[in-house]
Formats: sequence, structure tokens, C-alpha cells
Amino acid sequence: MKTVFASTFQDDAVVVKSLLESAGIEAEILVDGMLDVNPLFVMDMKGAQVLVADAQAEDALSIVEDFRKNKSQSHAD
Repeated sequence: MKTVFASTFQDDAVVVKSLLESAGIEAEILVDGMLDVNPLFVMDMKGAQVLVADAQAEDALSIVEDFRKNKSQSHAD
């Protein structure tokens, strides 16, 4: 498994996982936090990581790059 995305905020990891799964890439979120309390708004200093199978990492990284570009553009507006 390879980490293709990491964020301090769980909600970004959930969005990336959803995008990957929509593209047929199985993904997992790894966190050391209190996700059961409020999974969308938990901030963990260690962050949330999205992992995919090694064989799908290249395709996943392309999707993650698009997500980051779109997110930065939406904050610039």
C-alpha cells in the first residue's frame, strides 16, 4: 500500500477516497484520531492518509493532483 494523499483534515481525505473509488481505485483512510466523534471535522495533528494498492498508485496520484488543483482554484475565487 502506498500513501497518495495526506491532510490534517479528515474531510479532505474522505473526498479524495470517494474520488478514487469513483474511478475504480480501492482506497483506505488511515488516521490516529477521534473519527468516531465527528468524522468530517476532526483535525488530527498526525493527519489522515489515503492509501491505495501499489499497482494503482500512479493513477491515484493523477486524481489527487486534479483534486489539489481544483481545491486551490476554488480558494482563489
